[in-house]
Amino acid sequence: MIELKNRGRHLRMRNVLFWDVDPGKLDPYDSRILIIERIITRGNLQEFRELINFYTSGELADAVVKIGYLDNRTLNFVSTYLNIPKKEFKCYTKKQSVQKHWNS
Repeated sequence: MIELKNRGRHLRMRNVLFWDVDPGKLDPYDSRILIIERIITRGNLQEFRELINFYTSGELADAVVKIGYLDNRTLNFVSTYLNIPKKEFKCYTKKQSVQKHWNS
């Protein structure tokens, strides 16, 4: 279990979410985009609850719009939950700029 502390708050995450990262190098501020992305895409409900209590809504909103890829279901949920229009997400605008083959 990985545990981060910030402003007297704790965030506990399973090690499997960060299989490719040295857990000792995770920083609550510098690694927040990675942490938020892994929890909203691969985390469980308990980790999500701790995430929203660990970061402020402004910190969450600022980081989540910078995530490079979110599947459609996760994007819809996060957009609705944080009340952020989809067009403000990097992953949404990136998806729109990729032309699809005419028969896909």
